[in-house]
Amino acid sequence: MEIVIHGRHADIKVDFKDHVIKQSTRLEKFGVKIALLDVEVTHRENKRQKKVEFQIDLTAKGAGTNLRSQAEGSDMNSCLDHAVKRLEEQLRRTADRRRFHRHREDSVLSAADVSKLKEI
Repeated sequence: MEIVIHGRHADIKVDFKDHVIKQSTRLEKFGVKIALLDVEVTHRENKRQKKVEFQIDLTAKGAGTNLRSQAEGSDMNSCLDHAVKRLEEQLRRTADRRRFHRHREDSVLSAADVSKLKEI
């Protein structure tokens, strides 16, 4: 997976790049091929809105799969964690659709349904 990190009005530090690489490994566990992960960090310099100082856009591009997630907050690392969590959810749903997309009447349950049954 190729990772592209760029910032708009923001300085991207080495620690943040390491955090992006560490979080991107979480996206590989679903078996959906991602060729490019584009991370865009936007810094807003509005002193009245410190709660939404940073905005992170994640775009995952692959063969037939283009997914986006966005998060806002006061810290770049927490925004990245939240955006990766959203992207993970989309990847999980995509993997479920691909895995259980056979039009059979005796089809097996999806992974989400099985996890709900285990909780009961």
